[in-house]
Amino acid sequence: MTNKWISFIKFALVGVLNTLIDFVVYALLTTIGVNYILAQWISYSAGILNSYVMNRKWTFERKEKSSKREVISFVIVNLITLSLTSFLLTVLYNKWGVALLLSKLLITIVSVGINFIGTKLFVFTTKK
Repeated sequence: MTNKWISFIKFALVGVLNTLIDFVVYALLTTIGVNYILAQWISYSAGILNSYVMNRKWTFERKEKSSKREVISFVIVNLITLSLTSFLLTVLYNKWGVALLLSKLLITIVSVGINFIGTKLFVFTTKK
């Protein structure tokens, strides 16, 4: 198996863990009455913190110290993803009446695609 496939599989596994963290935190927060958008920001942040650490160390095996560019790129990619998913969550839940956790599941699918592309192209790039 090539290194690209191994990296992709690692990224996917980290993504599953991030999604579980995101979903569990979101479900707990909304269950105790936290506003669904605030819960989205908190739960997504918990997932992306795990994402940064695990993808940097395990998936992309970066040994050097984090650069400012890398951290800023990571934050920007995730702020874009978070903003878009918050908007979509509001549309699905408030405007279209889709159940809250189903809305969260649907937007998670969107966020995975955006995040993979952004992370691969702009964050953990390899220098040529």
